[in-house]
Amino acid sequence: MFSALLQVHSILRWVILILLVLSILQSLIGWLKNRELREGDAKLWLFTMISAHTTLLIGLILLLFGRYGILSSGLPEGVELMKDKFYRFFWVEHPVGMLIATLLITLGRGVVRKQITDPLKYKRAFWFFLIALVVILATVPWPGREIVGRGL
Repeated sequence: MFSALLQVHSILRWVILILLVLSILQSLIGWLKNRELREGDAKLWLFTMISAHTTLLIGLILLLFGRYGILSSGLPEGVELMKDKFYRFFWVEHPVGMLIATLLITLGRGVVRKQITDPLKYKRAFWFFLIALVVILATVPWPGREIVGRGL
């Protein structure tokens, strides 16, 4: 069951990245063209947020109960969390980074409801989404990363 969840979690990573890049582009175009907020852009941002929240939920289940989960396996004997690159990444860096990215995506989506001008909504959404993308790119276990790298 957890291997299937891990596969879904990995696939959703690509969904989020695609939706996030599209959200960044749409918000940048809306900001630069000073256009009114379009319903399609608001829906795109909503789907980006839903994907991020779903992936975060699956990730938290894996963090707690997965193969190397906090509650299912615990730390091996003699391993110190912050000194071990593998456990520090998967128990601290990756979850915290993704939590921050999900929060930023949620804030970016939340500007839709603010009582501000539409170009300002696009501008704020752009920056929230862009920073979220940087955080995600920095904390995903990409192939080639020493010790923590995973397949595409």
